[in-house]
This record gives sequence, C-alpha cells and structure tokens, in this order.
Amino acid sequence: MINTETLTHREVRAVIGLAEMRGMQLDVLGQFLDMGRTQTYDLAARLLDAGMIHPLIEVEPGPKWVVPKPAAVTWALGWRATDWRPSPMWASHYRAVAQTRVALDATASHAWMSERIMRHETAAPGAYAYDGRLMRPDWKCAAVKVDTSRYLKPEDFSHRLRLVTDQAHRDQCIEVLYVCGGYLRPDAAVALARQVLPYGPDLDFSVVDLQALIAKNQAPKSSGGAVVHSLRHRATGGAH
Repeated sequence: MINTETLTHREVRAVIGLAEMRGMQLDVLGQFLDMGRTQTYDLAARLLDAGMIHPLIEVEPGPKWVVPKPAAVTWALGWRATDWRPSPMWASHYRAVAQTRVALDATASHAWMSERIMRHETAAPGAYAYDGRLMRPDWKCAAVKVDTSRYLKPEDFSHRLRLVTDQAHRDQCIEVLYVCGGYLRPDAAVALARQVLPYGPDLDFSVVDLQALIAKNQAPKSSGGAVVHSLRHRATGGAH
C-alpha cells in the first residue's frame, strides 16, 4: 500500500517523472531533479518507505534503477500500467532516453510527452515510433528519436526514419530530432537521411550526438552548444 500524504513537492516530481519514463537510474534521477548523490539516495529511501517504488534494481554494472510500483504509476498518471522492470536488453536505451530528456531541459511534464504516455493515448501496439515529444518554448512540438542500436544497416535506418517522420506528421510535429547514442554517428545519419529524403523534408530534421547534447547541458551556458546537423536548408533554401 502506498502513502502519498507526506510526500514533498520534489518527491511528487520524482514519482511523476519515474512513472512517465518507467524508471530511471539513480544518477539520472539526480540530474532530473537537480540533486546530489546523497540527496537522491535519501529521496529513494523515502519513496521506498512510502511504498512508491520497488527496492532498487541492479541490471548491470552501474547505478541501480529506481522503478515505481504499479499503484504509484496509477496515482501519478491516472491509469493502470504494467509492472515494468528494466531488462539487460533495453536498459541502455531507457537510460539514453532519460538522459536526452534531461539534456533538453524537458523535465517538466508539460515539456515532454514520454513514449509510455503516447503509446497509451493512441493504444498503439508495440513501441511508439519515437521516444518522446518535446514541447518547445513556442508551443510547437518536436519528435525525439534516440538511437542506441549497436549496429544498424542502411535499410533498417531508412525504414526507421520513414516510421518516425510519418508518425511525426500525424502528431503535427514541426521537427524530428534524431539523437545518436549508439553505432550510427551523426554525419552518417545525415548522409543516409538525404538518401531517404532526397528533396528535403517538409519538417525540420536535425541530428545530434547524445554525448555532445549531455555535455552542452552540463557546461556553462556561455561555452557554446552541441553540434547539430540539420537538413532544413534543403527544403527552404537556407538555414533557419
């Protein structure tokens, strides 16, 4: 049984974020909440005492996972969800998606719609075509796809890209942000995308390296930005 009566504002934020993302590792949760390591461990201990999370889960070497119980997910999101646990096959992907959300400064629920919520709202079978919908400051949205594939054939990338762009159109996104966190590098992704979209996309298509995105978020704001490769000029005749 869960006890929500004594939760602080930050603990509520943690439970909602964990429910949206299915779970997060302790270090990423700390970044999500802008907390130090000791504070994050203390918060997890309080959530465990309140019956909101499972005991910390170790999947592979590295920080343990904080995973909300189904009752906590129902409390946070308003609908029943499966009792999800991170698996060795998917743990690195879910970590990268959570890191991407933090690096994009989209920790607020109004700034990011997670794959879990999009899949629930559309009743889509299987995984959603992309990993998160980013709401920009101008209230226009971008479809964010985080690629953590260990190996990706050109034809597989082409198929994936078509699925992502088609879904982004249906969701009325104005941009696709493709985050490279695995085998495929940004320059290769851009070259392949130009073959798939030979006349230029009718929505922004940008590619960024995950580690560069994280480094940009963690560096002083005056130190410059991550290198983002865009195809938009092919559609409009100029950068914008």
